[in-house]
Amino acid sequence: MKFRGWLLDVDYIVEKDKPIIRMWCIDDAGRSSVIFDYRFEPYFYVVPYGDVKKSTIENLTAEVGGETIKPVRVEQVDKKNFGQHIKCFKIYTQLPRDVPHLRELAVRYGDVREADILFGVRYIIDKRLTPMGGIEAEGDHVPVEYADVGLLCHDPKGFMREDEVKPKIMAFDCEMANPKGMPTPKNDPIIIISIKTDKEVKLLKSEDGDDKKILEEFLALIKKYDPDIIVGYNQDSFDWPYINARLKHHKMKLDICRDGTTPLFGKGGIQKKVKMTGRMNVDLYQVAARDVDGVKIKTLDNVAEYLGVMKKDERVNIPGSEIYEYWHDESRREDLLQYSIDDVVSTYGLAKELLPLQYEFARMVHEPLDNVSKMGRGRQVEAYLAYIAYENDELIPSKGGEMETYVGGLVFPPEKGLHRNVAALDFSAMYPSIMVAYNISPDTVCSKTDKDCYPPAPEVGYRFKKSPEGFFTKILKDLIQHRSALKKKLAVTKKSDRDYKILDMRQKCIKILTNAFYGYTGWAQAKWYRRECAEATSAWGRYFIQKANDIAVEMGLRVLYGDTDSLFVKLESGKDLQEVIKAFIKRVSDELPLEMDIDNIYRVIFFTESKKRYAGLTESGEIVVRGLEVRRGDWCELAKELQSEVIRIILEEENPEKAVKFVKDIISKVKEGKAPLDKLVINKTLTKSFGKYESAQAHVHAAEIARELDISAEIGNKISYVIIKGSGNLSDRAYPVEMFQRFEKGNLYAKGRVYEIDSNYYIDKQLIPVALRMLGYFGYAEEELKGESIQGTLDKFF
Repeated sequence: MKFRGWLLDVDYIVEKDKPIIRMWCIDDAGRSSVIFDYRFEPYFYVVPYGDVKKSTIENLTAEVGGETIKPVRVEQVDKKNFGQHIKCFKIYTQLPRDVPHLRELAVRYGDVREADILFGVRYIIDKRLTPMGGIEAEGDHVPVEYADVGLLCHDPKGFMREDEVKPKIMAFDCEMANPKGMPTPKNDPIIIISIKTDKEVKLLKSEDGDDKKILEEFLALIKKYDPDIIVGYNQDSFDWPYINARLKHHKMKLDICRDGTTPLFGKGGIQKKVKMTGRMNVDLYQVAARDVDGVKIKTLDNVAEYLGVMKKDERVNIPGSEIYEYWHDESRREDLLQYSIDDVVSTYGLAKELLPLQYEFARMVHEPLDNVSKMGRGRQVEAYLAYIAYENDELIPSKGGEMETYVGGLVFPPEKGLHRNVAALDFSAMYPSIMVAYNISPDTVCSKTDKDCYPPAPEVGYRFKKSPEGFFTKILKDLIQHRSALKKKLAVTKKSDRDYKILDMRQKCIKILTNAFYGYTGWAQAKWYRRECAEATSAWGRYFIQKANDIAVEMGLRVLYGDTDSLFVKLESGKDLQEVIKAFIKRVSDELPLEMDIDNIYRVIFFTESKKRYAGLTESGEIVVRGLEVRRGDWCELAKELQSEVIRIILEEENPEKAVKFVKDIISKVKEGKAPLDKLVINKTLTKSFGKYESAQAHVHAAEIARELDISAEIGNKISYVIIKGSGNLSDRAYPVEMFQRFEKGNLYAKGRVYEIDSNYYIDKQLIPVALRMLGYFGYAEEELKGESIQGTLDKFF
């Protein structure tokens, strides 16, 4: 029997005291498939200390639960350690679970390597397979209850596919009863589960307040549709644990894995991880938090609007604290149902936009989709390095080093104020290009006696071998070429086209991943930690940005701001800016081993006194904001909206007087209690337990009150709070917004008690500071924003 399809995941089962690999796949007809291989053995390596005999390793024995565990066999093999040939022992075990027990014994005799690689990932690496990539196999058909196709094969082949995988995707979203604000699974049932597939949108409603029936329906729908990928938004930290707890309440099981088992719930950390056998569980919130850099507050509706999935003004929006009220009000229940539909349609739409990039990451780093979607950049780099290390016979190092600081990129302080006709230029993949140019890799670091090396890095003096090519270098070349191809596609794609944002996000993410190789070498937790690589790369970076600055000045360009790999320049003379910039870029590329591109041309740009904080109006009419409060999450929505409009008025209309009038109008609304409550809410994530905060913080105090009111406030939760009038420190006056039943004319009502919004706090500490970020440059002061304005024009500020 021949098989051809797509690989999703690899795991294993144990039968007759033997591990059996399972490759979860989709065949070319879209059918769920499992390929079995019972010949693959678990193993790890030991680099011996001194003259350790093979027989010593063969005689390792552990007693576990009345069972004797020992190596199946031991081989002496040749490998490379940071490019140097060494001999080590390869220890095979009976079962994957035997590895940690023998590892603890083996550490007495040598440096243990690769004992922490999951058995399924080990198989992917050794068999050169690619998750979300093509797979071919030939073998015997075997019956299997939990898949359409079963095959026994010991030699599957991975291959490149030009067509795109089309898995079955199911999105879901839950609404819970929340009479006390944040729902708790112990007391509050699930009232709505919305589901979206390529075939339908379905609403499951709990009519009598008992969620057992809709939970049964939900499980049945998953088994019937049999999705390859299940997506939600923050479902790993909220929905799945909540559903699981409610099922336990009803003495039921979450048996939704493809083989009928229940998911594995990861413990610890801010973001939880839920692993399903045979299905990919992808939390789109975790994906957006890492990959969508155009949105600071990563709510579902914010991200959906940014990616063009659904506009906020085209969907039903209901404050989370009012869901319970809508559910019990027949006149408003339909709005709640539509709200739930809009949520799941948005989630499904996000999957369509975000998953293609995750497929690419899975192929790139050779990790299953659900794993790679939850990985940080460093771990993604490490996964890919593990895959490349195998084909180079390079042992994966056992651990990182001690954390040491080193000097980063060079910064030219920004010239505060407004500037016209400014070009933003950046080096294309500066750090990766430097690493490639000087063969900077953990396995190419030169010793004092090495001869054939590149020149020493400026300031730090580290040198790197000219040959052989380092394995970091090989990887980076491929990534740089990949990004270059994507940027060429972007160049011929209109910004209004649907594909533009995805292409742009993809090339940016690849840029981030590629740049992460430099930072990875200086990350103490990295297995390939090599401080010399990080220090040398940043030293060359500082050298080249200074050289570029010198060339710019020599050509009559004025450098307004520079940071690590970018320069903002304007022309001092009356020459044509575009022509001078082209000549500058050519000269930089001729004289330095780097390429420089035009990132943007700004008609008007405003720099603050701080690095990475500016706002500009491009030639195409787009407003670009970096680092200002409008992009940060610890300011209320009203402050961000105010700053956005001030920026727009200044850059587009060049009318500071109008901007001041707008600010005064907003301040008046706050004084009169006319600002909507949701615009005054501040959101901040609780990142550690209460006792570990060294100083009093507003969101921590709000979280403590929430706990007292039986409102969920766990590590990882976003705490939504407002500041009320009263005595004491600011932190003492922060209250969770969920505790209030209604808001009228600046007053908050909660269980018979009335609180007053601290309008002075919002004016003095939220609105005035963000307004003055720009208006202060034109001579306006806090008093003038609260009282009479003075006439002002922009002419004298350029």
